[in-house]
Amino acid sequence: MKIGLLGCGTVGSGVYELLKHQRESLASLYKEDIVVKKILVKDIDKPRHIGDVEGLLTSNAYEILNDPDIELIVEALGGEGTAYEYIAYGLRNGKHVVTANKAVIAKHMKALIDLAEENNRALLFEASVGGGIPLLKPLKQRSLLNEFSEVKGILNGTSNFILTKMTEEALDFEEALAIAREKGYAEADPSDDIEGADVARKLAILASIIFKDNVALDSISYRGIRRITKADIKLIKDLGYSVKLLGKAVKENDRLSAIVEPVLIKSTSLFERVRDAYNMVAVRGDNLEELSFYGEGAGKKATANAVVSDILDVVNGSYRKETILRRNWLKDYNRSLIEGNYFFRVTPKLTSDYFEISKVFTRNAIVFSKRVENNDLIIITEASVAEAIDRVIAELEKAGFSFFFGRLEN
Repeated sequence: MKIGLLGCGTVGSGVYELLKHQRESLASLYKEDIVVKKILVKDIDKPRHIGDVEGLLTSNAYEILNDPDIELIVEALGGEGTAYEYIAYGLRNGKHVVTANKAVIAKHMKALIDLAEENNRALLFEASVGGGIPLLKPLKQRSLLNEFSEVKGILNGTSNFILTKMTEEALDFEEALAIAREKGYAEADPSDDIEGADVARKLAILASIIFKDNVALDSISYRGIRRITKADIKLIKDLGYSVKLLGKAVKENDRLSAIVEPVLIKSTSLFERVRDAYNMVAVRGDNLEELSFYGEGAGKKATANAVVSDILDVVNGSYRKETILRRNWLKDYNRSLIEGNYFFRVTPKLTSDYFEISKVFTRNAIVFSKRVENNDLIIITEASVAEAIDRVIAELEKAGFSFFFGRLEN
């Protein structure tokens, strides 16, 4: 099995090193030599720290995509446009494709799966969600035996690391973000992580797998944790909760609701115990009351393990046994299936704003209790649907108020 590796950054180099280190062992187990023939890089002359790669490097992707000896492409470029182009080209050209690219899969899953099936080739993406957690393959298998109704999870290591540091060390948001950058958990621009876009992509993939239908990325609304302050963390702890950025999708008949937002969690919840850059996913089905997965959500070695696991599924042919996106039953996307009590901290600009802030909730038919804490207005709503909370948030933003919110969940 000759492999073409597109990209030699964190993921690509991890895959190369793992395959090289385990080459003899894998050859013995699978009776087939698995070897990287070519590696796409931007700069051939850049020093590499992955051993001898002489003769393997190229800056021309089509030298790999058009090579008849290369049977499998590992896409490790990241980004969307170019990566999608290469994945689609590779499938059309008779190559199996393994990728960790959540941006491409979340947006183009159905089109690429259809393309893979038309060409009788594998498209595998275990590493796109949950890093090193064996997650998608078990869920594909369990979805054959269960009608799942819900999936929720902590799906972003960066945001969870920041919230852990703020909670356990009483840090400000920017202080915790700086530590995340130092440890390599946060990019120079962490917007996708802290605003919830990264979680939305992963949730779209997870929901598509367990509900056996294509869940469109633009059907998932998301809000992140950028607004949270050290004072918010203290208030939340005083209420007996901690805060996590959670993705959640709920299905009922042909209706689907999916959302990413801060959630206040009781200490009795397993999610409350997920620290630092770890991830956790839980699903509910008719035959499985709850099934949970926990582990490293990111990192070079964890992601490389997931990619190589997919490669081995191609080698042994097990990818042909997978059946996903078969139902085409989701007709109604809205927010009505997700509801709960919500916590709001709103900072008024003037004393008269206390009344104006309260009117925002009353106008949207939300029942709530309130109190003033350090000049901030603290509001706890009665059970409210997410759509009503959306309207409140829009009004608060339009009025220019500083606020943080989270849904309460046991």
